[in-house]
Amino acid sequence: MAALDDDEPPLDPALLRVQAKLRRLMLIAGLTLGLGILAVSVAVIYRLVIADNDPPSAAVITADGIPGADIAWSDAGLGAGAELLSVALSGDRMALVFADAGRTVTLLVDTRTMAVIGRLGIGGAAP
Repeated sequence: MAALDDDEPPLDPALLRVQAKLRRLMLIAGLTLGLGILAVSVAVIYRLVIADNDPPSAAVITADGIPGADIAWSDAGLGAGAELLSVALSGDRMALVFADAGRTVTLLVDTRTMAVIGRLGIGGAAP
C-alpha cells in the first residue's frame, strides 16, 4: 500500500486550495444541517413535554351555565320537524346539519357563546 501512495504525483497548489475550500464549505453545510435538526428536535420536545403539561379542560355543559345554550328552531330558521343529520367540531365552531322539509340546512355555531354565526340552506324553497 505504501508503494501505491508513493507513485501518485503531488497535487497542484491550486487544487489544494480548491480542496481546502470544499472542506470548509462541507463543514459549514454539515454544521448548518446539524443545527437545523437540533432546532427542530428541541421544538418537538418542547411541544410534547413542556408546553402540553396542562391538558385542555373538559367543558361542563349545563343548561343555565352557557349563555344562549337553548337555540329555538324558529330562531335558527328551521321548522318544528327538522331532523339532525350530523355534527362536526372544528376548534371553537360547531357545524350542525339538519334535514328540514326537503332541504338540507347547515348551521355554524360558535361554541363559546352558542350563537348561530352562519347558515346555509341547500335545496327546496327558503323559509
